[in-house]
Amino acid sequence: MTRPIKKAAQALFHYGGGTWWTRSRFPDTVRILMYHRFPSQSNLEAQCQHLRKHYRPVSLTEAAARLRDGGPIPERLVVVTVDDGYRDFLEHAFPVLSRYEIPSTVFLTTDLPDCNSWLWVDQVVDWVRCSQVPEITLKIGERERWILDTDERREEAAIAIKEAMKRVPNEERLRWLATLPQLLDVEVPAQPPASHAPLRWDDVRALAKGGVEFGAHTRSHPVLSRLATVEQLEAEISGSKERIEQEAGVEVRHFCYPNGHLADFTQQAVDVARDSGFSTAVTGSRGFNRPGADLYRLSRIAVEPQDGIFRFARVVAGVGLPARDERR
Repeated sequence: MTRPIKKAAQALFHYGGGTWWTRSRFPDTVRILMYHRFPSQSNLEAQCQHLRKHYRPVSLTEAAARLRDGGPIPERLVVVTVDDGYRDFLEHAFPVLSRYEIPSTVFLTTDLPDCNSWLWVDQVVDWVRCSQVPEITLKIGERERWILDTDERREEAAIAIKEAMKRVPNEERLRWLATLPQLLDVEVPAQPPASHAPLRWDDVRALAKGGVEFGAHTRSHPVLSRLATVEQLEAEISGSKERIEQEAGVEVRHFCYPNGHLADFTQQAVDVARDSGFSTAVTGSRGFNRPGADLYRLSRIAVEPQDGIFRFARVVAGVGLPARDERR
């Protein structure tokens, strides 16, 4: 299907009542949206207009209280969450969200403001994209030889290596992170590039005063199911909560599992999150949340600020989701 035809089909679905009908199938749910990065040019303004017109935006704390009570959920509650803690949230998202009075929760990876660092997944992709070596030998996952002689092959390798590193034990991942720059013949910058600038603690404090809720997203963004000991889990989960509370002077009630699919965290990680004093924990699993939902396995809906309004409207409405959560 060509792009013009696809856009026409999306418009027909929307204006023909498809979005409204889908939205009406989920009257007693909490929709939790999951954003990450915010480029300077996006459709965030139109998305916020849509949320204000068709939904009731609330904070994650309010939504959690509704879910915990187990009573009826007011129709069309929606929560905006943002993962990681890059500075583009402050520069490009917060002003728009504030203008439309839409609350937000930012899940902060505390190594970013602590070390002025950037996420390891972004580092891997950036290193591979920038490398000029024609190939490398790197036994990770099922592959060992990576051809890097074209932009297309570098891009394919960058994504494949990043995803493979998520599936290995954490100690192995750390060894490859230490080795990869030398293999690729790239220099690791002392400061992250401007495109990956993190929030600083001063930014976090200012945003908290401006009404932004901060949740914890671990210290270094490991895949929690790849950690070897409960002590490592506690350092990442409890440690990130403690750092935010220490630096921002706010209570941190909410946690976000890195990567967040069901294979990416264990029951032990859930127990540590609960024992650390979090009220909720959100996943990356697609779905809505109803009264009685497991507050430490809350589902979310992935969206991007670049999404066109017709796609955004369909995704938030729940196109493709069962009318009842089949996991319950």
